[in-house]
Amino acid sequence: MSETSTTPAKLEDSELQTLAAEWRIRAMQGDQLAHRMAQALEAEQRRRIRDTGLQPLPPARSSASAPWWKFW
Repeated sequence: MSETSTTPAKLEDSELQTLAAEWRIRAMQGDQLAHRMAQALEAEQRRRIRDTGLQPLPPARSSASAPWWKFW
């Protein structure tokens, strides 16, 4: 595989998940390189989940209509 095809940002979600699982298994067997690769793949997974979960905030309410405190 070339370096550009294994860049985590260029992988499909299913490929990313599969590779992360495979590298994590190797890492649990003590391979330091596999540990770093698994971390990179898992970080990309978290970034994608975070980016897809973001939703725009609702428009701010006008503060001129009522004070922020209530007087009883």
